[in-house]
Formats: sequence, structure tokens, C-alpha cells
Amino acid sequence: MGDADIALLLQQGRKIEALKLYRERTGVGLAEAKEAVEAMETGQELPVDRTIDPAWEAELTSLLERGQKIEAIKLYRQHHPVGLQDAKEIVEAIAAEHGIVGRSGSGCLGAALMMVPVCLLALAMAKG
Repeated sequence: MGDADIALLLQQGRKIEALKLYRERTGVGLAEAKEAVEAMETGQELPVDRTIDPAWEAELTSLLERGQKIEAIKLYRQHHPVGLQDAKEIVEAIAAEHGIVGRSGSGCLGAALMMVPVCLLALAMAKG
């Protein structure tokens, strides 16, 4: 996903298919897609498109509200050919704009914190 498959099409000499794919993913016009694909062809960095289509913004914010940040990042990347880090930053900015705070207690720290009561109970049982 992202620029890699567009770059692959360009390497294979399939520029028109690369243009079509870029347009599908970004929704831009032909002139803008041509400019972007030609920039990719010459190795230039593309500006990151931080716009959100209102048609799927509700789905993205719904995922964020349910704590499904990874799914929201995947959804964003389906619609924009950006790298993982850019998508993560954009999705986090969208969450902040909508006042959506990430769930605390997730990941390794969350698992460790959940184990504290279990350990305390085990210690209490061992002493008594």
C-alpha cells in the first residue's frame, strides 16, 4: 500500500496505471495526479495530503471513538497513499480536533497495571 505500488508500476513502465491508482486513492484531478506521479518518477517527495473526505470522516472518527486507532490508520491509508508514520500523525491530529482521547491502560503498561491487583491479592493470600 502507499507509494510503493505506484512506484512499482512506474518501474514497470506502466505510468497510466500508476496515474489511475494515484487518482483512485487521492481523488485528485488528472493534472494534479500527473504532476504527483511525475514527481515520484524523478524521486521527489510528495506533499502529504491531510484532507479528509467527509464521506468517510464519520467512519474514521467512529473508529477513533471506539479506541480502534489502528483501524482508523488503515482506513486513512486506504484513501491516501502515505506512509505509516504520516498516517498515524494525521489520525492522531484528527482525534485531537474531535476531542477524542486515546484509551489509557492499553499496551504493555496497561497489562502491567492490570496485574497489580492480582499480585497484591496473591501476596495477601501467601501471608495469611
